[in-house]
Amino acid sequence: MLSLIDDEQPKIAMGLTAGLPEFSTLADVQREIEWYQSNQDRELFMWQDPLSKHYTVVIGVEQVYSSVIVRLIAFGPEVDDAHRKAVGHDIYQALQQRYPKQAIMGTISNQKIVSGWAAYE
Repeated sequence: MLSLIDDEQPKIAMGLTAGLPEFSTLADVQREIEWYQSNQDRELFMWQDPLSKHYTVVIGVEQVYSSVIVRLIAFGPEVDDAHRKAVGHDIYQALQQRYPKQAIMGTISNQKIVSGWAAYE
């Protein structure tokens, strides 16, 4: 289940985001979370695994014109490589439901991942 991060959950999002190599310090992670919280066109979500009920993925998006750009994708260690595309597909569908009139796309660095989610069968 896709849910917006509320005031009680930033630490979970920070923990998931800290696993990305581009965020090497706690200050880097905090800046990233604050960047999403500083603008109403940006939203930070977490994906809750339907079986374990644990939050396993953090997704950052930005609404730009008629598009939603997935800017941040951070999987927790419990989502192994074999299941990432399936989980990503579920996330993509949830984003499509949330933003039905907007195209969902990735950044230059993650467009291949987002496209794979969309095409997953």
